[in-house]
Amino acid sequence: MFAALEHDFATRFSVDSGYSSGRQMQQADTKQHYVSQFLLRGFHTGNEAQIWAFDKLTGRSFTTAIDCVASEHGFYNIAGSGEIDDVIRKFEDATAPIIEEIRSRKNLRSLNEHKRIWLSGFTALQYVRTRAFSERSQDMMRQITHVVTQMSGGNLSKKLRKQLGLDAPGSEHEKTLSTILGLVRPAVDELLKKTLVLYRSDGSLPFWIGDSPVALHNTINPGDGLRGTLGLGVPGIEVYLPISSELVLAHMCPSITEAYSRLEQGARRLGFTHAYAGPYLQALESSSAIVLSKEHVQFQNWLQLGYAERFVYSSTDSFEDAQKILEETPKLRTGPRTGMVSPVSTGV
Repeated sequence: MFAALEHDFATRFSVDSGYSSGRQMQQADTKQHYVSQFLLRGFHTGNEAQIWAFDKLTGRSFTTAIDCVASEHGFYNIAGSGEIDDVIRKFEDATAPIIEEIRSRKNLRSLNEHKRIWLSGFTALQYVRTRAFSERSQDMMRQITHVVTQMSGGNLSKKLRKQLGLDAPGSEHEKTLSTILGLVRPAVDELLKKTLVLYRSDGSLPFWIGDSPVALHNTINPGDGLRGTLGLGVPGIEVYLPISSELVLAHMCPSITEAYSRLEQGARRLGFTHAYAGPYLQALESSSAIVLSKEHVQFQNWLQLGYAERFVYSSTDSFEDAQKILEETPKLRTGPRTGMVSPVSTGV
C-alpha cells in the first residue's frame, strides 16, 4: 500500500506530468496563489468570498476578496511556462477534501496512512511555495555570493560562478522556483517522522493565517549557540499550519511527546496531572484536538505575524495584538531573513 502511495505522490510531483504546452502557456499569465485559496476560505468573514487582511508594513487593516490575496500574476512562471502552478493545483485538489474533513470533524480520528502522507505533502509544499520563501532564499544566495566573493579576493572563477548559479538563465525568483518541487519530497520525509497534532482555539480569539503560513518553532531545544534550531529535521521542532480560524494543524517532533511523558509521570507520582503534558498526551491517545487558551492562541498568531512577508489574514478585524507587537519589535514589519553572521536555519 505504502509503495502505491509513494508512486502516486511522486507522479503528482513530476513536472513532466503529461500536460500539454498549450495548457502551460494558457495558465502562464493567470493569477497564481502562493497560499491555497481553500486554506484561506477557512478564515472568511462570514461572507465566504471575503477575508480581513492586515498589512504589517503600513499597519492598515481592510476587507478584501480571498481571490485577490496571497497571489501574483505569473508568480510560478519559469520562461513563460506556468507548469509549476499546474502541479500545485492538482496536488491541492487531492488534499482539500482531507483538510475540509478535519475542519468539519474537529479531530484527527478519520486520518489513515494515505491521508497523512497527503497532509504532510501539502504542508511541505505550502512551506516552499510562498513569496516569503522565495525572498528568503534569494537573500541567502546573495549573502553566500558576497561571502564567497570576499574569500576569493573579489573575483569569482567560472567554476564558482557555475556552482552559485550566477550565469544560469532566469531571474533570481525563477531560479528559486526551479528548486521548490525538489525540496518537497525530503521535507515530507521529515514531516512523516513527526507526531500529527490538532489545536483548537477556546473561542476567545480566532487564529490568523499569514502569507507564509507554515511556521516553525522550537520550545524544548535551546541549541548550542552555533547552529539553528528551526530546521525540519532538528530535534524538538514544531511545525504549525493554521487551517481555519479555530484550528491549527501541527507536525510535532516525537521528542516533545517523550518530554511530556516524563513530565506527566512525575506529576502523577505527586498525585496530579500536568497542565500541559496531560492534555497533550490525552489528545494524542484519542486523536482529539487540544484546546488552547487565549494566551496560546496569541502565541500562534505571533508566529504567523513573524513569518509573514507582509500580510496576515483573519475572519475578524482583530489585529490589536499585531499593532502592539510591531510597535515593540519593528523589525517584524518585513519578512524574516537569515543572517550569515548568526545563522538560523528556517529552510528545509
